[in-house]
Amino acid sequence: MRELANSEIYNELKRRIIELEYEPGSAINEKDLVNEFEVSRTPIREALLRLSQIGLIEMRPRVGTFITQINLNNVKYAYEVKKNLEGLAAELASQRATVEEINELFEIIERFKNYDIVKDYKKCIKDDQQFHKIVRNASKNPILIDMLEELNVKTSRFLQSIHYIIDDYEWFNNSLIEMATAIKDRNREFARKSTEDHTLKFLKQLSNNFFSNIY
Repeated sequence: MRELANSEIYNELKRRIIELEYEPGSAINEKDLVNEFEVSRTPIREALLRLSQIGLIEMRPRVGTFITQINLNNVKYAYEVKKNLEGLAAELASQRATVEEINELFEIIERFKNYDIVKDYKKCIKDDQQFHKIVRNASKNPILIDMLEELNVKTSRFLQSIHYIIDDYEWFNNSLIEMATAIKDRNREFARKSTEDHTLKFLKQLSNNFFSNIY
C-alpha cells in the first residue's frame, strides 16, 4: 500500500510541475505536502528525490526544495534525441502494437477534429503527448520507454510554458494520420520515417521562434 501511495504522490507532483501548477523557480514546502497527502515525511521525500533525478526539482541542502527553471538548451537537445528515438519506437510499435493501442491512436486523431486549437491548446498538448506515449508503450521496449518518458518531461513543460498552439493544423493532423496508419499497416519503414519527419519539422518550427539563438 505504501508503494502505491508513493507512486501516486510522485505522479501527481510531476503532473503539477509539467502543467505549471507549480511555477518554475517556486519553492516546495514539504510540510504542506505531508499535510495535503496525509502521509509521513518519508514518501514525500522519496517522491521529491525521484523528481530531482529527472530534473524537475532541485534540492538544496539547508536552503530548500525548488522547481527547476526551464532550460531551452535542454529542451532543444531533448527534441534532437527524440527525433531518432520516437522513430525507433514507431518502428517497433508497427510490429508490436495491439489492436487496442492502434484504436486509441485513431481516437485521439478524432478528438482533434473537435478542438479549438487556440482555446483548447492544453487539451491539444495533452493529447499530442498521449499519442506519442501510446506509440512508445506499444514498442514494448522498457529501456526505450523510460528514455522517452524522461525526454518528454523536458519538452512537455516547455510547451505548456509557451502556450503552444499548432500553427499548421492541416500538416499536424495529416502527420498523425500517417504515423497511425503506418503502425496499423505494420509498415516499419514508413512508421519510422513519418515519425522522424514529424519530430524534425516540429523542432524546426520551434527553432524559428525559440532556439535560433542557441544553435
